[in-house]
Amino acid sequence: MTTITLLKSAFTKQGGAEKYARLLAHAFHEKGCRVRVLTTEPVQGSFPFEVISYTPKSKTSVSRLWDFESFCDQYLKSHPTDIVFGHDRNRVQTHLRAGSGVHKAFLSHRKRYEPKWKSFRHMLNPLHTSLLHIEKTGFEHPDLKVLFVNSNLVKDEILSHYVIAPNKITVVHNGVEWHKFQEDFDTSLLLPKQDRFEFLFIGSDFTRKGLKPLLKGLALLPKDSYHLTIIGHDKHQKHFEKIARGLNVTFTGPQKNIRPYLQKADCLVIPSYYDPFANVTVEALAMGLFVISSKTNGGAEVLTKETGHIIEDLSSPDSMKTALETALSTPRDPLSIRSSVKHLDFSTQLNTYIEKCLVT
Repeated sequence: MTTITLLKSAFTKQGGAEKYARLLAHAFHEKGCRVRVLTTEPVQGSFPFEVISYTPKSKTSVSRLWDFESFCDQYLKSHPTDIVFGHDRNRVQTHLRAGSGVHKAFLSHRKRYEPKWKSFRHMLNPLHTSLLHIEKTGFEHPDLKVLFVNSNLVKDEILSHYVIAPNKITVVHNGVEWHKFQEDFDTSLLLPKQDRFEFLFIGSDFTRKGLKPLLKGLALLPKDSYHLTIIGHDKHQKHFEKIARGLNVTFTGPQKNIRPYLQKADCLVIPSYYDPFANVTVEALAMGLFVISSKTNGGAEVLTKETGHIIEDLSSPDSMKTALETALSTPRDPLSIRSSVKHLDFSTQLNTYIEKCLVT
C-alpha cells in the first residue's frame, strides 16, 4: 500500500487551495492509498484518513510559517512515507502543488501597482525573506520529483527565477465542479433578460485584482449601456467608491454564495495584476459567462475568442475599454461557453494528479 503524507496548513478552511487539498486527500484514499494529512488548524468534521493537527505556539505569520515547517520536518523524519505531497510552502517534499504561484514573481508584479517604498519594505520583511528561502529550497530540492503548477504562466516564472529541470514541472489547470453547475446553469437560462449588460467583478484586495483600471475603462463607456456588480472586501473600499462615483456600479461586499450573481451576469472581468489561476475564471465559464481577463491571470490560458477576451495593457484605459466593448458586442452562446471547460471537471483533473504521483 502506497503511503502519502499531505502537508497543508488550514486544511479544513474554505479556500481554493484548501479545497484542492481535501479533494486530493479523498481521491488518494479512494485509490487505496494510506493517507495522512499534517495541518495547523483544529480538525473540523471526520475524515476516512488520518489528520494530524499541530497548533503553532507563535502568533506572527513568519513564526507560524516556521513552526509548521519544523513540525512537518520532525514528523516526517520519524514517520517515513512513500510520497510527501506539499500544498503550502515547505522545504522538503517529493511532490508539490504550487497553487499560490511564485512568491518571487508576485513581489515583482506588486511593483506595477505599489509605491517604491513598499518594495523596499518587502526586502526587509522577515515573512517575505522566509517565503523566498523556503520557495527556493522547495523548488530546487533534489528530492522533488514533480512540481505541479496550475498555469503555464507559473511554469515560465519558475523557470525564469529558479534552477529546476523543465520536465519536473507539470501543468494542470484548475478544475471546476462542471456537473454540479448544471442545475444552476439551466436555471440561469430561464432568468429574464436584463435591460443593461451585466458585468461582474469578484475578488478581495481590489488593488491587486485590478479594480481601478476596470473602473477607468468603464468611465469611457455610455453609462446606460452596462451595470457592474463588485463582490469582495477591501479595507480601502471608500477610496474605490470615490473612483466609481458617477458610474453604474454596485458594491455588495463579500458573499458566501456567488452563484446567484454568476447566473445574472453576462460577463466576468478579471483584471488581476497577478493571479496564478483565478478559480472564478472556470466557474464563470461553467456558468456560460463571457470572461475578460488580464494576461497575468493564468486562467486566461483556457479562454478562446468565443469564450473571452484578454486585456492587452492594464495601464491603458483604452485597452480596458476595448476589452469591455468586445464583451458588449460579442454574441454570447452560453451553452458553447460552458462546454469549453467540460474537460476541466474536478474528477478529470484529480485523476491527472493521482496518475502522475503514483508512477513517479
